[in-house]
Amino acid sequence: MAKAPIEDRNTLLACYAVYLILGNTIRSLRIKHATLRGYMTAAIGLFLLRDLPDPTEPTFLREADQVGPLLKAVKAFETVKNRKEMITDSMVSTMLKSTLLSAPTSLEASLLDWILLGRFTGFRRSEWCQDGPGIEMTEPSVAQDVPQPRAFLADDFIFYDAAGQRIYNLSADHEHIVDCVKIRWRFQKNKDNGQIIPYKRDHKRPQVCPVLAAYRIIRRASALGIPPHVPVAAYASTSSPGGYSLIRASQVVKFIRRAAQVTFNLKATDSALKAWTCHSIRVTAANILHRANMSDSYIQTRLRWKSNTFLMYLRNTFYSADQHTKAMDISNANLPLLPTSDGKRYRPLEPHEQVYSAQLAVAATA
Repeated sequence: MAKAPIEDRNTLLACYAVYLILGNTIRSLRIKHATLRGYMTAAIGLFLLRDLPDPTEPTFLREADQVGPLLKAVKAFETVKNRKEMITDSMVSTMLKSTLLSAPTSLEASLLDWILLGRFTGFRRSEWCQDGPGIEMTEPSVAQDVPQPRAFLADDFIFYDAAGQRIYNLSADHEHIVDCVKIRWRFQKNKDNGQIIPYKRDHKRPQVCPVLAAYRIIRRASALGIPPHVPVAAYASTSSPGGYSLIRASQVVKFIRRAAQVTFNLKATDSALKAWTCHSIRVTAANILHRANMSDSYIQTRLRWKSNTFLMYLRNTFYSADQHTKAMDISNANLPLLPTSDGKRYRPLEPHEQVYSAQLAVAATA
């Protein structure tokens, strides 16, 4: 690329930075800002060794530097105190595989359904599971003098078919016609208690559909015989009275961290695992909407925030890095072919590049 415009060389480095940010490292983990800077410095050194100008030097660029914003995003991410990691798509895939043979009423199957639902609803820990063995109750107040369970009850889930007709007495026959669920948020941190939010079925991706996850949650509660006044986040347990136990936060954390450990090939003692907690579910919901380019006001309203504090949850160095690449309009081959002044390339085409070049040639003559 010695004779390529310096902007193209800057773009090449930006592609390399995004590649590293997405976790394409020796351990398949996100690297820190200092390490990323080291990689970039080494790459820049290759240009300097050939007496080429620094492709990240602003004074040489006619257009904006594309590397700097990426480095700043990584640094900003590291400054967030006690940050929690999101549950990535690859982690969800690991969870799906690990629970493939689990019984429908097992702890693993139940945890998976709540995480699938939580990726879209962004619930807080207190809104669905327990911190200890008992049921967490509300404190008596003027508005609510009788203590109530904080977590979801069965009647907080209302299902509808595609025609908008409510489905009563949910049965196994309703799986194919359930199209929407409205969830009542019993007690919220923002004090908007009783708020009802609808969620639509994802017909294209049934494995991660939040409506089907909610359907299985209520069906499981029914199969376990959970009373109407008891939270529905439960699983079968022969050692407990009644044959079921309520899901605890510690079990959620263990399940999520195990998925992270398997997905990213981490040791069980790796301190990086501490970044995954129950709150990772809420972090994930914010990032999914952000990745879909939804507006800040939409994310704030949909995930029940009273302010824009949710912005601290957005992970500017993961899926946003992928968006950064797309925003630069880089092809799947990362960069266009860059011939020399005599029309030749600096090296022979590799097999996959030959296929790509042939496709371009056919398209050009079409």
